[in-house]
Amino acid sequence: MTSLSDVDLYSDLPRHIAELRDLGRGHPFLFYLELGFVVTGVMPDANGPGRPDIYMSKALGGERARGSV
Repeated sequence: MTSLSDVDLYSDLPRHIAELRDLGRGHPFLFYLELGFVVTGVMPDANGPGRPDIYMSKALGGERARGSV
């Protein structure tokens, strides 16, 4: 469970993503953050009302993976 659960994400989605927090239950998104993934989006209500999906991405190889653009 995260700070995205049971809130109206439609009201200000970018703010909710920026303020994303684990609510103390060890949500898997923390593991992926440690591996270098970033949150790239959210699908509100994907798993029922108040239960969003969190989309995460990571560059694989090349200049982008090292931080250059």
